[in-house]
Amino acid sequence: MNRPWISASRNLFLRTTARQCSLTRARLPIQFRRSLTQSVVRPISFKGIFRSSNEEKRQVLLEQDNLFHVLSKSPLPEMRDRASMIKKYGTCPVCESEGHKNKPTYDCPDCGYPTHCCEEHHHQGREAHKEVCSILRQVNEDDHDLRSGRSMKEFEFPSAQGFDEAVNMANWDVFFYTRSFPSMDSDRSIRHVSKLLTYPITIASVLHQATPYKYGEQITAEGMRSIAALKTVLYPTNQLNNDAQAQVRTETVNIYLLGARAEATLPSHIWLQLAYLFPSTPFHIHFVGPDALAPNQEPHTTSVNERLFFTYDNALYEDYHEKIEKFDPYTDLFFMFSPGIGQFKEGWKPSIEKLLETKCPIFITGYDESDMDSDIKAVEQDYQFDWILKPTVNEYRSLKRDVNLMDVRQTILANYGIWGIRGKRYDVVHDPEANE
Repeated sequence: MNRPWISASRNLFLRTTARQCSLTRARLPIQFRRSLTQSVVRPISFKGIFRSSNEEKRQVLLEQDNLFHVLSKSPLPEMRDRASMIKKYGTCPVCESEGHKNKPTYDCPDCGYPTHCCEEHHHQGREAHKEVCSILRQVNEDDHDLRSGRSMKEFEFPSAQGFDEAVNMANWDVFFYTRSFPSMDSDRSIRHVSKLLTYPITIASVLHQATPYKYGEQITAEGMRSIAALKTVLYPTNQLNNDAQAQVRTETVNIYLLGARAEATLPSHIWLQLAYLFPSTPFHIHFVGPDALAPNQEPHTTSVNERLFFTYDNALYEDYHEKIEKFDPYTDLFFMFSPGIGQFKEGWKPSIEKLLETKCPIFITGYDESDMDSDIKAVEQDYQFDWILKPTVNEYRSLKRDVNLMDVRQTILANYGIWGIRGKRYDVVHDPEANE
């Protein structure tokens, strides 16, 4: 269904939030200003979802038959704060259609979100609201469940897999089954887990030998070359040295996450799920961007074990790029999770130019088709590149929706779609006549 108001409200949301930033924020780098905007659409942190194993048993605040609450009357302060933000920044859609900008102070009794300025306008806009009402109710219950205090058994992830165990990467369901995740008996549990794992498993899905993306359909000829180069390190084979002794390549694969936000706050055991899928390969994950660190933290490098390292740096990528001695298409790749290139072309330009110079694979996600189209058009207009992965729906997108708190009609799925490019390579053709 074509709903032009969705695109219009998104653009209005992006513009107005930037204007609402203080003068101090307005002087910050453009990527950071964007992060302030994005935080209204979706959380930029996963902190607080997990508790330390040494922490006392969490008190159960909500039972499973008591998850629905009107946000403004929720027993959880965080949910009440969400309602306050909607009422502060949102607009009644009926008033908007009449040229007014009254705030949505009336709570829909069916979804629990503030949606209209009064009961009369809620009734008047009921048919239009039906399109998202059930989705908002699902988000309402999901978010209360996450904060209910219950034991989250679905977050007890499997450890390392055996070398002879095959994993099917076709989609979430078969991945969970073949990777021996705990049985998840509800769609809600699957949504919770997909929201956490969408970042590491999206990366794994384009690199794994059982990738759901097919050559000739989504993966291009150039893409096959780039991914094949990476697989020589991801899937090392025994080679004989000069003494006829077997040796295995052990180069570290560097994954650079540009404009890192929520992914930089994931607990380390979430990223271990990526490493477990490639048991012979060390990984170094670089979280780069203004939101990669809390304001009081300094850039640093840490490790979980001998195969998984993390670097956190709040520099803009064009500055971080200069710290790296060289890039190798066999060991280095880039990911940009919903970067908003189309909205902030000039802000991203220095970084994208340097990315394309490396000739390493660059994978980019978007939170819906419009977001992807905007980014793709911006890149196509300004840069020369080779396609390696044609735009497609990401099999490992989050199944849990996030709500635009400035317009609750808009909900998104993190990493909904994915596409990939690489700096253009020009074939050198030898012309014998040119030397005569």
